Amino acid sequence: STAEDVSSALDEFSKAPPAAIVLDLRNDAGGLLPGGIDTARLFLAKDKVIVTVTNAKGLEDKTETVKDGRELDTPLFMVVNKKTASAAEVLTAALQENGRAVVFGEQTFGKGIVQTIQPVRGDAGISVTIARYMTPLGNNINKKGITPDTNIPCNPIGDIAACLEEPAMLAKL
Repeated sequence: STAEDVSSALDEFSKAPPAAIVLDLRNDAGGLLPGGIDTARLFLAKDKVIVTVTNAKGLEDKTETVKDGRELDTPLFMVVNKKTASAAEVLTAALQENGRAVVFGEQTFGKGIVQTIQPVRGDAGISVTIARYMTPLGNNINKKGITPDTNIPCNPIGDIAACLEEPAMLAKL
């Protein structure tokens, strides 16, 4: 899982602690919500809201951290772009709105809904929206996306090191 991969990388960092951590979420279509939630838990302190899922009837399911994450002190930066979506946006909003990460890049895609496919007949189906994601501060990101703290152009397929050389980002490191 994503959280396990990030946790393994953090294990490697324990041997030689980095000056900062950069999460590159450019072109990350999101994957499954639990991956974004579990990754956020690695970096957030206890009792922080990660996401609220609100269903069509208005019932809310708030997900919060229940203990301190394992990496609370190293400066954390995220790089996003217009193809960062869904669970990757949930992760971005959780870390940004809880003051844990500084976000660089471009406005994200804005997929803040939960959908399911309902079969119609044969191989056909209809996509049905069953809920929406709300950020820790109660923002609905659907069709809006997440605004980075610093808007910088970053080649969507280039090496993240080129993005880190942007003057705006270097000033924050």
